[in-house]
Amino acid sequence: MTAAATLTITSEPESLPTMRAWLREALAHHGVRPEAIAGLVVAAGELCTNAIKHAYAGRPGEPIHLSVTSVPAGVVVEIEDFGRPFDPARYREPDLDELAESGLGIHLVRSLTDEASFDIARPRGTRWTLVSRRG
Repeated sequence: MTAAATLTITSEPESLPTMRAWLREALAHHGVRPEAIAGLVVAAGELCTNAIKHAYAGRPGEPIHLSVTSVPAGVVVEIEDFGRPFDPARYREPDLDELAESGLGIHLVRSLTDEASFDIARPRGTRWTLVSRRG
């Protein structure tokens, strides 16, 4: 396992371009294929946006931690907030036959990664773990 690259942003939409640029570079450094980079950047953007909107309810200045770690099978991206945890009981798969203006984030995350899981068994917040396999 290679040492993790880490970044902390704050809970403002203006932080998202910095996160995306950092993540693209970190993933390329870890040898991730360009098409997988694009998917992981979109997925991470969705999760950071959810942290800003839902975990922190739009409160600025709250931390969102990201890390990228190489593992033998691929790369792991973790996104962690310390706000209100994700509530899987409230999540509903979107109806893809309807053109929804929101509510597609988690669906996109799951579609764009080989594996997506979350940890809410913590004192505060949610840690998402995204996996992209090599090959």
